[in-house]
Amino acid sequence: MLQAYPTKNGTGLSIFGDYGDLASLYDTVHEIAKTLDENNVRTKGQNQLLMNFAYEIRKAYSGDRLTDKVKFDGSAHELHYFGFHCIWTDILIFISALRYNAGYTQTDKLQQANMYMLEYVVERALFNYDGEGAADIKNFIAQGIHISDQYVFIIYQALHIRFVTDKPGKKRFRNIPTLLSDYFSIWRQEYNDLIRSFEASAKQQNCEITDLEFADFPDIVW
Repeated sequence: MLQAYPTKNGTGLSIFGDYGDLASLYDTVHEIAKTLDENNVRTKGQNQLLMNFAYEIRKAYSGDRLTDKVKFDGSAHELHYFGFHCIWTDILIFISALRYNAGYTQTDKLQQANMYMLEYVVERALFNYDGEGAADIKNFIAQGIHISDQYVFIIYQALHIRFVTDKPGKKRFRNIPTLLSDYFSIWRQEYNDLIRSFEASAKQQNCEITDLEFADFPDIVW
């Protein structure tokens, strides 16, 4: 069974599971990602999001990220768990991409179970960090993010950098709903300013906005 815990500085969460838990979650994410055409401007960004998420899960169960030993109540048995870190805004975007695209493809009971379990442990981790902030943030689990925006992948990167560079703490955490709305709502001035900056960068580099990627990412203090 998946487990998730908020990180020390509230930057995100650590998701753990045994080899089978994570391998099964990887299969679900990867299968949904494969339904998205990476050459179609409308689906390219969502494909990139899910492939990034799948990559982290695969690295985790391969033993290349976090490891832990877990003992459950009433059992003297220790289980070897594998895991990975993910910042709050990233995991909310990944889950939205999963749920949105699961609605357009046939999924089986195991895939649905994997998605529900992921959503459950993420919501629980939100509340374990800060119940007041989590009460609003939980409304963005699998909904409330305009994930079909053709510029979703570069927006996700910009938001990642913004969140990581803000001062750690409960204030940053409680600002997540505002940040998600600012970065993904076409009605927000912040969104339109962001798109204009992408247009300028694309013109300078003589490419499409969907071809842009940030070159430098700040170190993460988990």
